[in-house]
Formats: sequence, structure tokens, C-alpha cells
Amino acid sequence: MRNTAAFNEGRDGDVAGLVREVQGRVGALADLLHGLSDEVIEGTDATGSVVARVSGAGRLLGLTVDPRAMRDLDHVAMSAAIRGAIGAARSEVGERLGKAMADFTGDFTAGSGDEPPRGDPLAPYVRALLREE
Repeated sequence: MRNTAAFNEGRDGDVAGLVREVQGRVGALADLLHGLSDEVIEGTDATGSVVARVSGAGRLLGLTVDPRAMRDLDHVAMSAAIRGAIGAARSEVGERLGKAMADFTGDFTAGSGDEPPRGDPLAPYVRALLREE
């Protein structure tokens, strides 16, 4: 990260070394995101009647509905239970992604999560890139 630090401070540095460092970080980030997308995460609604399975990318892979829920819930409650289970699973995906990104970019300084992490001058750029869609 020597060349990245020089770039971040506005000093002259080895541009080829900087490009190698950035390419290495981009490759590591791609590997991290690919690994997360291969995971299967489950979420359950508040009643425990519906379990949703989503990929690490948030894509719905399947639903399991307790047979009692089919008998006990009307269509409105069933819809809410399904949305709740999918939302819980996707929320877990977001938490895992947040933790993985925190680990990837290094320790955060004290205070809010919006403060830049120490030790990684590229972290603000990576975070800005992830916010864009």
C-alpha cells in the first residue's frame, strides 16, 4: 500500500506500482463479492412459519412454508409472512456484506460508520463505488 499512500497524500510515486496495488485490491474485492454471492442465507418471518433462502447477492432461491401456516393464515397474513422472511434473509445478506467490507477495508476509526477506516487510503473510493448502482 506504499504507492497508494503516496498517491493519497499527493506525492509522486511509482504509477505502475500504484496500478498493481489497485488491481490487487480490485481483484481481492471481486473475490470477496463472488464468495458472498455463493452463500445461501436463510431468514424467517416473525411467526416462524415461513423460511426464505436467498443467495449472497440477495436473489430468492426458495421458500418453505409450515403446513400449519397454510391452515392458520389468510392470504394477507401469508403474504406478510413471506415478505417478512425474505426481508429477514436479505437483511442478513446486508449485515454479512457490511461486516465483510469492514474486514476488507480495515479497522474503522471511533465514531460513526461513515468515517474513513485507518490504514486503507482506497477505502473511501471503494465505499463510494459500492453506493453507486
